[in-house]
Amino acid sequence: LRQPPAASSDTPLSMAARALLALLAGLSQTAYADWTGVLGLNFDSDEDIEQRTMQCPTGFITGLQVKSGRDHRTDMDMYDFKLKCGSRWGAWSGMTFKDFKEEKAFECPMKMHVTGLSVRRGRKEFGDVDTYDFKLQCSGVWQEYMGLDVYGEKQQASKECPSGTMAWAWKSYRGFVSRGDFDAYEFELNCKSAADAQQAVRKMPPLRDIGLVNNVFHWSVDNVVTWLNALGLGEHGPAFAANKLQGDVIFLLLESHLQEMGMYKIGDRLYFMEELTQLHDSTKAWAKALNVQLTSTRSLPSLSRSGLPGQVVSWSVKEVAVWVRELGLPEWVGVFREHRIQGDVMFSLNEQNLQEMGVTAIGDRLYLVDCLQSLYEELTAWKKKQEAAMQRVAVDPTRMLGGGASGAGYASAGATSAGSASSGALLQKLLAQGYSMKEILALVQARPDLMAQLGLGGRTGGR
Repeated sequence: LRQPPAASSDTPLSMAARALLALLAGLSQTAYADWTGVLGLNFDSDEDIEQRTMQCPTGFITGLQVKSGRDHRTDMDMYDFKLKCGSRWGAWSGMTFKDFKEEKAFECPMKMHVTGLSVRRGRKEFGDVDTYDFKLQCSGVWQEYMGLDVYGEKQQASKECPSGTMAWAWKSYRGFVSRGDFDAYEFELNCKSAADAQQAVRKMPPLRDIGLVNNVFHWSVDNVVTWLNALGLGEHGPAFAANKLQGDVIFLLLESHLQEMGMYKIGDRLYFMEELTQLHDSTKAWAKALNVQLTSTRSLPSLSRSGLPGQVVSWSVKEVAVWVRELGLPEWVGVFREHRIQGDVMFSLNEQNLQEMGVTAIGDRLYLVDCLQSLYEELTAWKKKQEAAMQRVAVDPTRMLGGGASGAGYASAGATSAGSASSGALLQKLLAQGYSMKEILALVQARPDLMAQLGLGGRTGGR
C-alpha cells in the first residue's frame, strides 16, 4: 500500500498553499470587486496550481455541467466544468482531464439564476480516490446536489452571492499533492447586480453612430469591417475582407467559418455569433416596422439578357460558366469549367463541394450557394405558373357549364340551370379557373344561353 500523505486531506492548508490561494484570491479581488472568495475547502498542492475562469458574455449563470475522470495509472482524479449562460451552454473550461468516468448537469428551474455554490468533498483512502459533488443556489433557494459519486464525505463548503446580486462568472483551482495522490479543488463565484452586469457587457453602438445603414444586406465588405472594429474584433478585419464577406452573406456565417478565418479564441467566436444574432433580429425588426424588403444590392442575372435558355438542367459547362460570370464572380469561372459543372448537377452543389473545387473565399462560397437556391426557387415558381396556365387552357368551360355548342347542349344547360348552382356560383367557378371578365364576356357572346345562367340578362346587346 502507498504511504499515507504527510498531512491528512482534512488538516488545514499548508502555509505555502494558503499563501498562494490568498494571493490568487487577492488578484481576483483587485480585478473584479465582486468575487466571493474561495469556498473554504481543504486545499493543498506541491505543484503549480491550475486555474480556469469562465464568464457569461451576456446575462447570468443558469446551470452547471460537471464531468469527472480518473487516470488509473497516476491515481489522479480530474474534473472539468461548463456553464450555462441564460439559455445557452458554453464550452468546457479546459482544466486537465483524462479518462472520462461520469457527467452530470443541473439547470436552475423557472428561469432562475445562480446565487450560490455548495461543494462536498469525499475521499477513499484505499486507492487514493478524491471525489466532489456540487449544489447550486438558484435565486436564493438551495437545490439538490447533482449526484456525482462521492466516497467517504469529509467536508462541505459554500458561498452565496451578496443580496441583490447573481453569479455571472466562475473560477476553479486545481492542486495536487503527489504524496498520497491528493487531488484538491477550490472554487469561487463572481456576483453582480443586473444593472452592473449590463454595464460590464460589451455593447454594440447604434449603427448610425458608426456610419452604417440599417439594411445590413446593403453593407459592403468595408462596412462589415467597420462593424467588426466597433465590436472590438478589428484584428479579424483583414480576414473578413480577404474572404469577401458582404452584408448579404454574413448572416449565413457559422462558427466553423470563423475558425477557418483564424478566429481561434472561443470567447471571440461566441461573442461574434451572439452579436450577429442580435444584428439579424434588429435588422428584421427594422424592416418589419418600416415595411422594407430586405434585398441585396446584388441580384440574379436575367437569363434572357445573358443569352441563357430557361431550361437550366440542359445547360452546358460553357453556359454554367456564363452564369457564374454574370453573378460578378469571373475569378471562379475556371474552376467550374475544370470540374465540368453542367446544369444537370449545378443545383446539387453545396459549400463543401465549392471549397473542394478551390473556391477559397468564404463570402463567394456562401453567395454562390445562396444564388443557386434563389435560382432554383425562381425556376420552380415559374414552372408551377406554367403548369397552372396549361391546366386553364385545357379546361373546356362549355362542358363545365353544362353543354357544348349544339342546340341540345343549350337546352340541357337551360333545363338544369334552375336546379343547379346559382348564377353567382357559376361566375365564381369561372373566375376560380383563372378566366378574366373579358374572357367570360367573350364566352357569353358565343353562348347566348349562358346569359341567364350568369345573371347578365337575356341578350348581349350593348355589351
